[in-house]
Formats: sequence, structure tokens, C-alpha cells
Amino acid sequence: MRVDVAIVPPTEAPRDQTCLVVDVLRATSVLAVLLERGIEAIYPTATIEDGLALRATLVAEGNRVFLLGERDSLPPAGFDAGNSPTALERAELRGLIAVQATSNGTPALLACVGAPLVMPAAVLNAAAVTDAAIAADRDVLIVCAGLRGGFGEDDVLAAGLLANRLVAAGATPGGPEARDALARYAVARADLAAAFRLTEHGAITVERGFDDDIVLCATADRYHGVAALGEEAGRPVLRPIAPNAAKTPGAR
Repeated sequence: MRVDVAIVPPTEAPRDQTCLVVDVLRATSVLAVLLERGIEAIYPTATIEDGLALRATLVAEGNRVFLLGERDSLPPAGFDAGNSPTALERAELRGLIAVQATSNGTPALLACVGAPLVMPAAVLNAAAVTDAAIAADRDVLIVCAGLRGGFGEDDVLAAGLLANRLVAAGATPGGPEARDALARYAVARADLAAAFRLTEHGAITVERGFDDDIVLCATADRYHGVAALGEEAGRPVLRPIAPNAAKTPGAR
């Protein structure tokens, strides 16, 4: 198994790699919390407007819908919640389905539609999601959501943690991006929260008043839920899977 890192989402989904999509501050960390809170389906959307429209459609179909996300780190008008994983840890969400719209994370997930297996990944569920990637028995591409379409050091640090777990299980680091992520994580691992705060995205998160989110997003293996991206009625949707369910016939 080879592990590579994409600093920004791909322009075309890979056809022969498992994709682990990471937006550690904070979209994929939020997804780890949603799974823990009992959400059974999460619909990622590319824009705020798409999120509002999809909620209306799903409600019209008889669903109880929880719309969450952010614009410039803050909750958009008309949304039920923002993008704070610490706030969502206390939310009662069982029986709901979620629609999520964020600046970086949900577009990154959608960029990977068509890959054989796509899973959102975070430090919070690192062990579970890397176990699922190992079970899939396929090369892995860790996709960083990045920041405003470019490099986001917070995601690269989280990618380094995920790559480190995979390498410890026998994977081979691929190109220079993977080796760079591993090296950055090796320096930061003693205090990942402090390292996140020093990144551009981390500084914005702290400035907006979400330092508690930084601490939570840097906490490894707090949760064990894993979701895979599929399609239902033409809509991309994340649903929980068991780690061993990631194995697919014919995977190499």
C-alpha cells in the first residue's frame, strides 16, 4: 500500500485510490462528532445556497433536517448550527439527517466523488478511519481541503498524522507531499493544538473565538465512527460504515 498526500483537492477524482478527505479545522472534525451523536446521513453541498435548497427539498420529502456549516468560519443566516464541533458535542441529533455546507471541506469531499472509496478523516477519528483504509486494501490518497483553494498547513499536519498511522501499519510514503506532511507532523506531534494555532487557518479560528475547537480538533482517537461517501437519488451522501465494511471485492 502506498500513501500519497494532495495539498489541495484533485481536479479529477482518482479511480484507483481510497481518498481520505481532511478539513481538520473544522468540517471533517464536525463530521466525526455528527457520527458520534447518531446522525445516519450527511449530505455535503458545495455552497451555502445549495445547502439551503437541499434542506428545503429534503424537508418536503418528509425528513427532519439539520443544516449546518459556515461562511468565513461563522454560521450562515438561516442555518441551524455553525461549524463548531464542541457545540455539536452537546447537541441532540438522533433521528435527524444533516446537510453540511462549508468553505473548504464539503467542496473537497465533492471533488472526490467517483473515487472507489471516499471517507472524511480527522484527528478525532484517526485510528478508525485509517483502519478502514487499511481494510480497503488499496493505495491511499489523503486529500487536504486547504484554505481558499490553496495550501492549508493545518490540514497538512493532520494528513501527516494519518500518513504516520498508515506507514506504521506497513504503507509506503509516496511523493514529496507525503514526506513533507510526515516531517511536519513529526515536529508538531508533541502539541498538535499549539501547532494548529500557529497556522493561518488556526489563527483565524482562534480570532473568531473558537479556541476550544482547536483543542478538540487536535484530540486523537476520541471518536470511532467512520462514514463513506456514496450517492442516493443523484445526491452525494455520507453514511456510517463499519471499518471492515470498507473492503471491496477485487481491491488490491
